[in-house]
Amino acid sequence: MRPNCRSRLYSLVLFVLVAYCLWQQHELGHLREIAESEYKNINQAIAAESHSPQSATHDTKVSYVTNFWAKVKGGEIHPHRREVEAALLANIHNPHFDQVVVYLDREDNAESCLDFRQAMSDLSRQVFSMTAGESNELLTNKLKCVDVKTGQPSYYQMFNNAMAEVVTGDVVVLANADMAFDDTMSLARSLNPEVLAVLGTSGFSNKMTANIKNIYEEMMGTDYITDVEQRSGHPGSWEIDSCAELIFSWDTWIFHKSKLMGRLKAVNFKRLSQTNELVPFYMNENGAESAALWAIEQSYPFSSTYNACDRIQSWHFHLAPKTHKVREAPWLQGSKDVHSPMFSPRGFVPKPWGGSSQGRAPHPFARKDPNCVGSDSCFL
Repeated sequence: MRPNCRSRLYSLVLFVLVAYCLWQQHELGHLREIAESEYKNINQAIAAESHSPQSATHDTKVSYVTNFWAKVKGGEIHPHRREVEAALLANIHNPHFDQVVVYLDREDNAESCLDFRQAMSDLSRQVFSMTAGESNELLTNKLKCVDVKTGQPSYYQMFNNAMAEVVTGDVVVLANADMAFDDTMSLARSLNPEVLAVLGTSGFSNKMTANIKNIYEEMMGTDYITDVEQRSGHPGSWEIDSCAELIFSWDTWIFHKSKLMGRLKAVNFKRLSQTNELVPFYMNENGAESAALWAIEQSYPFSSTYNACDRIQSWHFHLAPKTHKVREAPWLQGSKDVHSPMFSPRGFVPKPWGGSSQGRAPHPFARKDPNCVGSDSCFL
């Protein structure tokens, strides 16, 4: 081949190679633009998902808060104490509670939170066949025990305890320690922040889920279940479905902690006694739940107060006799005149703490059909 032709051939090959490289560079740039666009779209989708109600609900934490009395060292263990321990164990192992906070009321000669934690660890191994390591890990992550020496807490103390820094949940479930909750508690995580929910208990019956009943039977046996109707005296909560039968009574409160933080006032949680003195009231007083509801309504204007016991079930572990006396301090009676704004039927808490609505129901009370039910917005 002549030199001239060879030179031209080399130039042609070089030209083709350069053109090919430029074309490849162009294609790579185009592909890079497509990749960057897709990456941006994916990030936007992830951001949207993270701000969706479902994701927000998933991030919401739920704390169960209650009060328990410490066991006196060397003292006799009352059967109802074992029932309460069974309920606490059920709630500690309930996956829908992120935290369980127990205010342990103790005397000088009573066991401490350290002893209580060890007792719960032993019961976890006994009832759930856990290893010591597994039970200790669960309790370390989930149970917070607080030593107190206040005696039976008043309603104000109970709600004030729920506002403490130790309670880390966004949603608080505040209840008596002998209430056990099942998987329906999953709804608490999606409670509308503007809704105050309460629960009347479904009592104790064969309707409760098997896992909850099994915990009771494992710790208490079946004697209280099989002969409770034949026993004389206190029959406990056997088949007393307060949710269905006692619509003006409830034992559990569910709310977003942020709505009540810094808003509670002790004076609203006091009522007039027959000696015309303002005194605190307690959960086991007749009509006290209506009085507490009035106090909460003064703290924050919830859009709905909802008795959600048909949606979230609570089971009452109380077949054994009572361990405390019912407080009998009478309320200052309102007017007996049915036309008076202060009218309150016999046994009802007088206004403003209670009263009645046309003589048929205590006031205020939590309805099963508040506004949020009609708009399907009680839970989001």
